[in-house]
Amino acid sequence: MTNTKPRVALGLQGGGSYGAYGWGVIDRLLEEHVEIVAVSGASAGALNGAALVSGLAIGGDDGARDALTRLWQTTADRSPLRSFDDFGAIAPMLNPFLTHSLAAFREVSPYIAPFLPSIRDMHLLRSVARASLDLDLVARQAQVPFFVSATDILSGAARVFTGNEVTLDALMASCCLPELFAPVEITGRRYWDGGYSANPALEPLVYGGHGATDLIVVQLTPFVTEDVGVLPSERAGRVSDISFNACLIRDLKTLTELKRYALSSDTRDVHMQAVADINIHLLHAPGELSSGGVSKLDTRWSTLTGLRDLGRETAERWLADVGERIGSGSNLQALEEAVTTPHPA
Repeated sequence: MTNTKPRVALGLQGGGSYGAYGWGVIDRLLEEHVEIVAVSGASAGALNGAALVSGLAIGGDDGARDALTRLWQTTADRSPLRSFDDFGAIAPMLNPFLTHSLAAFREVSPYIAPFLPSIRDMHLLRSVARASLDLDLVARQAQVPFFVSATDILSGAARVFTGNEVTLDALMASCCLPELFAPVEITGRRYWDGGYSANPALEPLVYGGHGATDLIVVQLTPFVTEDVGVLPSERAGRVSDISFNACLIRDLKTLTELKRYALSSDTRDVHMQAVADINIHLLHAPGELSSGGVSKLDTRWSTLTGLRDLGRETAERWLADVGERIGSGSNLQALEEAVTTPHPA
């Protein structure tokens, strides 16, 4: 990285338990003491973002790392799967059974979830957020602008919550998978997961006026996979991955095209100037997250810490490869290749 300290805006993609991979990435970036000046998140990325901004507000980088650990530790402590980690040495032998069980649950969940009120009202996820996040601080802190995306059911458009709009309901709306949960109603409108429309919302990170020198998008779901299985759960998983990546591909493609135009023209448009001035980086999700070997519903501590470690390792390699570009420039060619003819990591 450059000697001048970069000002980083973080875009945090959603993806269920893969959010623990995002935890690891953020944890490693915080060790570099980058100055985070804005955060946008969807779904699990919104929960990571809430922990990040509240932790930064009360304890700086160390406070943020502690807040992220608390979020995922609480997730594991309240997981219905936590007992699987109590089997010690034989636990790995149970992984195939658990993987198939979670796949089967995903297939039948649209049919059984409506009859399970504790699932439909997001009771477990709400309890995790209440126990691990300082929700009042998330809403009132002004140090780091925070943006949470959800999808309006009727219009299909993204709704971006910020400031004191970032309530528990807004976070739940951003995480609301329709096959599991009932829509979250906020001021008369109903919402589903933000991943369908803005995963995450990038516009407020570019045009927000917070003076970011760099935008780093932390991807949780790889754009491509090497194979798609024949089971309904495998096909449904791939459909979900494509859906949740579609808006990110669209937004990154638009940004790269706008940036090329802004850099090659003498436009005085303030929006074009904002695009020209910000360096854009995509921290690709590694190929290990495209195999389907880890379910996005698996919230055991052993799984979450494994994903965290993968995130830290990936961020370490990324910093070694392109870290010098933070604060100095984008890699537009790599970005364009990623959103047009992406290849597995």
